[in-house]
Amino acid sequence: MPRIPLTMPKMSMTMEFGTVVEWLIQPGDTIRDGDAIVVVTTDKVDMDVEATGAGTLAEIIAEAGVQVPVGQPIAWIESATDDLLVDLFDAPAPAGVDTKTSAPVPDATAPAPDEAPLATLGTVRAVPLARKLAAAAGLSLAGIAPSGPSNTIRARDVRAALANRSQASAVPFAPGVPTPTAAVTASPRTTPSTVAPVAVVAGTGGASAPRVSAEGADLLGDAKTRRMRVATARVLESSALIPQFTAWRTFDLSRLAKARKVSLKGVSWTTLLLRAYALTLREYPQLNGFWAGEGTRPNAHVGIALAVDTPTGLVAPVLLDPDKMSMTSLDAAIKTIAGNAKAGTIDPDSLSGGTGTLSNLGSLGVDRFNAMLTPPQATALSLGTVGTRPVFDADCAIRAQTVCEGGLTLDHRAADGADGARAMQTIQDFLDDPLALLA
Repeated sequence: MPRIPLTMPKMSMTMEFGTVVEWLIQPGDTIRDGDAIVVVTTDKVDMDVEATGAGTLAEIIAEAGVQVPVGQPIAWIESATDDLLVDLFDAPAPAGVDTKTSAPVPDATAPAPDEAPLATLGTVRAVPLARKLAAAAGLSLAGIAPSGPSNTIRARDVRAALANRSQASAVPFAPGVPTPTAAVTASPRTTPSTVAPVAVVAGTGGASAPRVSAEGADLLGDAKTRRMRVATARVLESSALIPQFTAWRTFDLSRLAKARKVSLKGVSWTTLLLRAYALTLREYPQLNGFWAGEGTRPNAHVGIALAVDTPTGLVAPVLLDPDKMSMTSLDAAIKTIAGNAKAGTIDPDSLSGGTGTLSNLGSLGVDRFNAMLTPPQATALSLGTVGTRPVFDADCAIRAQTVCEGGLTLDHRAADGADGARAMQTIQDFLDDPLALLA
């Protein structure tokens, strides 16, 4: 019987290696084309790898914890068919079902639809892991949009549906403003004074996943958390080699606070501040570029990596050209990527393309901190708590002013401190003019 290799897939543009996390089946188990049989990781994201043919898992080459180059075999599948695209997803037709019409045939002894196994409801197709996840969460497969071949529901589809179901409790935070949902912040596992957002960016070099030590019994956290810390440590090590300068400023948000009560009602502070940052980078090619050894090379797009705190560590998914999106679309996009990051369903490709990072510890009561750069990005904007302070106006009367402490860290090779100061003023100009922010 011929053998088909199951290879390490390329799950993102920058991926060169992957690490086997968990085998979902064992040698000798029967599989179908498209079944999820192993979980692999690349730095930040765990993904299901699906069988490329129907048959039997003959041999596992790479055990859990082993790092494998993209395209190299991690297992062998014995298959009796040369047609690897044959549709073998359909489960045997249950009693009382007409296979030609898929319509139930009345049968007094057949169980009620809500008592039938998920795999036998109508013509819904799903890989075994997807059925398992849906059953555990009490989620009906009928309402899940399939992404697999022949309209087959994959495990990632179930996870996405679960993330969407919990969107009401996964909106990004408004710094300093209480919300009923989780906050989108930098990871509290970093030190209070420094945050090192981790976003996989094309062109960084050395994009291979960290090697996982089998001797981790005396280390804190589970295997996935340790992998995340290793990835963060790698970025910190490269970031430490860059001469960095941070310009601080207290942003006046008074006008924007008034607009949030009327025309921008419901839009989070994160969305507004991220947009102002993106608009500013668009105006300063030096700050939106990256150091190329003999000068600063510009980026054709603006990509803001938003630091999101997840149960296993910091993830920084990228919003491409957020200054070109409508405010409502941007607000919705931020909620979606934050929810996906927390649920562990983030698309690996969304971790690349960042030209700057936005990090916020405001919801944790931090007023000011120094965000470190994520190479090769030239800037990182840190934001503290949004609050009020008393100030004197032109008539020497005391009034309340809505403020937020911001720090713009920049690569001193790509730009000077004065460039950072001018950029901070530009951010303030956008915050002073809600109409310009909306344009």
